[in-house]
Amino acid sequence: AGLTCVVVPTKLDGDEVTTDLENMEQTIKKYGSTRILAIVTTTSCFVPRSPDRVDEVAKLCGEHNIAHVVNHAYGLQCTKTNKLINRACVVGRVDAVVCSTDKNFLVPVGGALVISPTSTLIQTVSKTYAGRASSTPLVDLFMTLLSMGFKGYQELLT
Repeated sequence: AGLTCVVVPTKLDGDEVTTDLENMEQTIKKYGSTRILAIVTTTSCFVPRSPDRVDEVAKLCGEHNIAHVVNHAYGLQCTKTNKLINRACVVGRVDAVVCSTDKNFLVPVGGALVISPTSTLIQTVSKTYAGRASSTPLVDLFMTLLSMGFKGYQELLT
């Protein structure tokens, strides 16, 4: 598609590696918001990397009209990052949140959930991808949730 990935370096903040919002803002100005397809942030990090400041990035995306995709691969069970994403949806722009089924629901590798505050995006993704993927991840997820039950899944979250 002729796209180029531009990685905005992170910064050290005390003993954490975190989102460099100033550098991100400079990068947006350098390339121009009309030439940026999307900003991708992540909530799933390993020490010493802290989750991206998705709420602050969402504000930038809203101000500059740039799509914002959140990689939330491991995060559905973490109430702190879920609240961060909810906040991001309220204060700025979040177009899609992508979650891995194997990392969140104890199923074999191969599935993902795409969540969006905008129903039209979900409809577009569904139409674009319909019939091209195996139903196996969905069946795996369904069987796992049935075998665990609601109470079993809630116990995993505590």
